[in-house]
Amino acid sequence: MNASAPVSERVAVILESACRVVARDGAHGLRMAAVAEEAGVSKALVHYYFSTRRELLRHAFAFSEERLAAAVEELLAPLPDAAARLEHALLASLDPEPPWSEQRALWNEVWSTMRFDDLLRPLVEDAYRAWVERIVGLVRGGAEDGSLAPPADPVATGWRLAAAADGIDSMLYLGLLDRRRARELVRGAIERELPRG
Repeated sequence: MNASAPVSERVAVILESACRVVARDGAHGLRMAAVAEEAGVSKALVHYYFSTRRELLRHAFAFSEERLAAAVEELLAPLPDAAARLEHALLASLDPEPPWSEQRALWNEVWSTMRFDDLLRPLVEDAYRAWVERIVGLVRGGAEDGSLAPPADPVATGWRLAAAADGIDSMLYLGLLDRRRARELVRGAIERELPRG
């Protein structure tokens, strides 16, 4: 099965269930039987679509990324300018509600598994690059619509903001920060990099 191909409703149920199992039990807890039980289908059906646990994890990650990208688009679409969209995009990963919370747990599990799966690594790299490119695009958009001061180097600025948000998200995940402080730090990084226009 191609990880980027559209999925049927039955496969979507299996992949959603796999994401929940990984978020709850970790990548090591991803068993075909556990996913089948979570999805309310037979283990044989899970095996019909996915021959190995690694294949299932790769597809679950790709599916989750597509679902998250759609959720981000829905979140950002009604906002008035690129500055607001940038702030919301960077703060989204700190949200305690699904799909953000589930995606954070899934990402952490995938990171720990990636070194054992050569086919998973390019999926993670592509997803990460797409997220950083979204941030860079929003930085450029803010300069174009006047909601942000134009940076000298929008690409470098976008990468720094993505790195800051990622690090803050990791600190939150570890419990080193509470959510309020994490949000303050993300907003502070944006203000330092991009004063409002």
